[in-house]
Amino acid sequence: MNSDQWQKAKDLFEAALQCPPDKRRRFLDENCGGDADVRREVESLLAASDDAASFLEQPAVGEVAEIIAGQKSPAGKTLGHYKILQQIGAGGMGEVYLAKDKKLDRQVAIKILNEQFSCDDSNLGRFTQEAKSASSLNHPHILVIYEIGTDGDAHYIVSEFVEGKTLREHFKQSPMKLSEVLDVSIQIAGALTAAHAAHIIHRDIKPENIMVRPDGYVKILDFGLAKLVELQKSLIGLEDETAKQNQTAKGVILGTVNYMSPEQAKGERVDARSDIFSFGIVIYELITGRMPFAGDSVSETFANLINAEPQPLLRYAANVPDELQRIVSKMLRKNKDERYQTMKGLLADLKDTQQELEFQNKLERTNPPLREEAKTQIINAATTDAPHTPSSVKSVANEVKKHKFSFAVCLIVLLSAIGSGIWFFGNRAAHKTTIESIAVLPFVNESGNADVEYLSDGMTETLISSLSQIPKLNIKARSSVFRYKGKDTNAQTIGKELNVQAILNGTVVQRGQDLALHIELIDAQTESVLWSADYKQPMANLVSLQSEITRDVSGKLKIKLSGADEQKLTKNYTENAEAYRLYLKGRYYWYKFPAREFEKSRDYFQQAIDVDPTYALAYAGLAAYYGFASANGFLPPSSENWLKSESAVNKALALDDTLPDAYNALAGVTLYYYDDWAWTERELKRAIELNPNYAEARAHYARNLLDVGRSEEALAQMKKVLELEPLSVAYSRILARMLFQTREYDRAIEQYQKTIELDPNDAYTHELLGDTYEQKGMPKEAIAEWSKALRLTEDNEAAAMLERTFSASSFNAAARALWQKKLERFNEKIKRGEYVPAMNYALAYTLLADKEQAFAGLAKAEQERNRLKYDVKLDPIYDSLRDDPRFQDLLRRVGFPQ
Repeated sequence: MNSDQWQKAKDLFEAALQCPPDKRRRFLDENCGGDADVRREVESLLAASDDAASFLEQPAVGEVAEIIAGQKSPAGKTLGHYKILQQIGAGGMGEVYLAKDKKLDRQVAIKILNEQFSCDDSNLGRFTQEAKSASSLNHPHILVIYEIGTDGDAHYIVSEFVEGKTLREHFKQSPMKLSEVLDVSIQIAGALTAAHAAHIIHRDIKPENIMVRPDGYVKILDFGLAKLVELQKSLIGLEDETAKQNQTAKGVILGTVNYMSPEQAKGERVDARSDIFSFGIVIYELITGRMPFAGDSVSETFANLINAEPQPLLRYAANVPDELQRIVSKMLRKNKDERYQTMKGLLADLKDTQQELEFQNKLERTNPPLREEAKTQIINAATTDAPHTPSSVKSVANEVKKHKFSFAVCLIVLLSAIGSGIWFFGNRAAHKTTIESIAVLPFVNESGNADVEYLSDGMTETLISSLSQIPKLNIKARSSVFRYKGKDTNAQTIGKELNVQAILNGTVVQRGQDLALHIELIDAQTESVLWSADYKQPMANLVSLQSEITRDVSGKLKIKLSGADEQKLTKNYTENAEAYRLYLKGRYYWYKFPAREFEKSRDYFQQAIDVDPTYALAYAGLAAYYGFASANGFLPPSSENWLKSESAVNKALALDDTLPDAYNALAGVTLYYYDDWAWTERELKRAIELNPNYAEARAHYARNLLDVGRSEEALAQMKKVLELEPLSVAYSRILARMLFQTREYDRAIEQYQKTIELDPNDAYTHELLGDTYEQKGMPKEAIAEWSKALRLTEDNEAAAMLERTFSASSFNAAARALWQKKLERFNEKIKRGEYVPAMNYALAYTLLADKEQAFAGLAKAEQERNRLKYDVKLDPIYDSLRDDPRFQDLLRRVGFPQ
């Protein structure tokens, strides 16, 4: 089924649940519209729902049923040679009792089949299969089955009695430590490895089916849904019943909904990989305390299992090892071909992770004292002993007298060594200057082929990104250095403008499948070359070449790095050169915004993922595309586009939860799709924590702070942004707009003018400056700026009309004519099938003083999940609407924090 069919099936299922069972067939006849796939899906969901309810509603049979019905105590009653002591639980097919085996004088557990199921041959077959499947497994972590029996009409299974708690009771009582989670998980994995080796899958792995004894020993219960994966000679006699049952149950969903695999939720055939998915949900819950796919209804949970990606473990739990995040993420892949293919492989990885955790804990326990502490201890010991041991001084003097000549020679050698050392290190220090600030200029493409431009730009950006990981190194951001692309500006000028000590230049030449680079590190003050290097590699070695260049450059900067810093510096997010090349193309087109070429970034990010499905950066790029395009009116901000962004960002974080770009993209989803301001702030703070030089995340955080009324904090963040990127037109303009929205018009005008100095041809800045002049009551200046903006966008006709109307009539008439013209352009775009944000209409009608149409536009804008609707709270342009009760109601509906 496609997504539309699934949504329809989900909605019909919810509605059908409200109908009496005898009315459901007619309901489906009237509402499925002849779509057989949708109807079949709804019927499967209803069947699963009915089964789940009936399992626990039907009474047990025989004498035990009478005891329960009459609310008598079961104590003393017998079933065969078993004396019933008390009821201890209820399972999928019946009740479970604690009993005493009178023959062997031991406690046992007895499961008695429900009456409804005992009347059905297929259910009896399934009941028998449970016993035979489980009894065929000889493993210490699987419940031992002693006997299958009947007593009159009662059918029962006798098993060992496990004293302890279910896994759910265990972790609900107190959160489990990571070491405990791994210990339990390894025991479970060992048991399921044995079951799968015997070609038996469980199909109902959940905390209720796992017992934990007081000593921490685990037992898996209830193979009631188990089935044979292959027909085994050791179980002759079960083949026909198993095949018959599987045929009967085809399309019927079994298992507890929250722990199902996607294939179970869709009623498809399952194999051992289904247990791996369910087991992944259990581990996720043990670590985080929550289920990854749980919804508010059965149908929502089904939808989540099939479509939604789980949040990374670190979102809810601290200090989760990267390897454990990778393991759980792999277990929870929707496509079973991408999961662990065997429980044996999963078990090996869990054991490796446990050993690594134990090793790290041991290291922490046995760390020696720090060197400074040790030195202090020695000094203290020497000074403490000295006053009390004068004889020791005398003994040293006597030894010197005995060996005068040897001592003198040693002393001369020692003094010479000290002198040489002072000269060497002093001279070395005099010639060594640590570079603390650098600008990596855009590498020049000398290939004679414009199609290779993505490579020179991309390698520059990657190098900037890598070097920004070095602590205490001031590395200028992309937006600052790319202003010099294609310009013949000398190093001294760039050094002064960017306030850096060194400039890194590079040239790139691609010839066929070979790549050649020349790099120079230049002193910005003297313009002397501090270091240069040539690199020649095949394109297939592109990833390793980038790491080699990064290592060499950082070495020449003479900055001491820790092991962790070195790891960050040379980290490769993919080993696949083709995936890396496609990602660089995606980034190249990403910076084409707002030109339509920007859209190509999505295609290249997706191609990079297709080549390497574990490429976290490519997922982050794809998430950013859908989020940024939806938030800024480039794409319709539909649920579909936001969910694509969310899916991609979740995959990125599941692969690598240290990506600042991913948290920045996630913040867009949490704000514009979920309207969750607190969650958005957390994600942006995490992005900034991971990369304090991440200007984009800081700018988004500043905008978020302003929207919730924390204007001073917002402006402080923007100050930091401009310290990081002083030549950024976009960030300078954002600060100006924030000052405009806080009614600081003089400061806003000053900031807009600074922005225009950075780029006199930026039409949007001229337009916004015109808006500010309008609010300031400076109509002539406003008209001048709006006219410049129109001419820069090659709308000379509109510019002439604006100036003519202002000269002949009035400012108000000119403004009305301008916005009337803009409305016509919006309508033309819509006729061509292009998307126009509803806020554009709301703004136009507000400025045209058409309140009714303005509120109609705002009502529609409220439903569009983009950045634009949040302007209504602060923007002075909407002041004319604020006294209307509908406006305050709108603010409440938009969801601004109170």
